[in-house]
Amino acid sequence: MEYLMLSKPLENLSYSELADTVADLGMDGVDLTVRSPGHVLPERVKTDLPKAAQDIRSRGLEIGWLTTAIESAQSQYADDILATASDLGIKQFKLGYYRYAGFGAMRRQIAEVREQLRGIEALCRKHGIQAGVHAHDGPALSATTHVVSLLLEGFDPAALCYYPDLGHIGIEGSFGGWIHGLDLLSDRINMLALENLAQFQEADPETGRMSWRPKVVPFDQGFIPFPEAFQYLKQIGYTGYASFQAEYRGANSFKDMNQQELLAQVKQDLQYTKQLAGEVGL
Repeated sequence: MEYLMLSKPLENLSYSELADTVADLGMDGVDLTVRSPGHVLPERVKTDLPKAAQDIRSRGLEIGWLTTAIESAQSQYADDILATASDLGIKQFKLGYYRYAGFGAMRRQIAEVREQLRGIEALCRKHGIQAGVHAHDGPALSATTHVVSLLLEGFDPAALCYYPDLGHIGIEGSFGGWIHGLDLLSDRINMLALENLAQFQEADPETGRMSWRPKVVPFDQGFIPFPEAFQYLKQIGYTGYASFQAEYRGANSFKDMNQQELLAQVKQDLQYTKQLAGEVGL
């Protein structure tokens, strides 16, 4: 398994600074944001993505895939993004999110999103690239794998894959649910996001009411036992990249880190991951 650094936590850096930082971390490549905000703005993708690729590859790194906000074939600049990526030899990208409209809307939304994915499938075939439906907890339709399985049913796996995020599937299925999900969609998993999350109880500053909130924690903490998860990834034969999300900033992190602290934590997470991957032969 090879490792990518999501560029989102480092969007203050230039392309060359990003490349230097990711190389110094010991990563194999970059998961590059091409959205607004992002490292490459969609309207500038034809000029800026080749520049980013040149700077990143000059450090011996690859752009493993792009993180985009594309939701349909009609999304603005979707064709430009995929055409440019394909020309540069980038073979995968993350789709944007489909937000759950609320109770009673699920069946209708699944049908609507499947129509959008039909257009995505055609666009992916046109450009020889693969789209990943990323798991995200909460109001995203991709929060649970039983819904994702309905969304992807019947589509070409070479065009549309499942992109599980260990942290998010852990929040949604902290006991057996995350295992069931990896099992159910094992033949669709061709991208992987690494992070871990836990629940923290907090008081609402206005009402004082206590509630639970998911926050990003180090890989060896949180709901997902990484050693067990890596065993399953080995069992299904996962050989793709793994993207470090590293969202250790702001209120969604167990600790709001500055950039130096964030990079130090990513190094610890990477060391832990490499050790586990070595133990299971992943």
